Amino acid sequence: MEAREELQKVMDTLATQRDELILKAHLAKLEAREEWRELESKLEQLRGKSSQIADTAGDAAQDIAGAAKLLGEEIAKGYERLRRMF
Repeated sequence: MEAREELQKVMDTLATQRDELILKAHLAKLEAREEWRELESKLEQLRGKSSQIADTAGDAAQDIAGAAKLLGEEIAKGYERLRRMF
């Protein structure tokens, strides 16, 4: 094989790898955006629960607080997933 053919083969392989990485990066970006939107929605829910707790007394407040804690943990896990993407 000539040097020129070998070089072309290397360049073709690199171009394929580059295209694959561009596609993966684009897909990861879309996934991250969707994850972010979902987490923002959940954070708004958590804020709503926080204000409910202030307006509620007794066992009902404890129930809301428990649900809020679970939601907060879910949001934290989502943020961790996003961190790993980057």
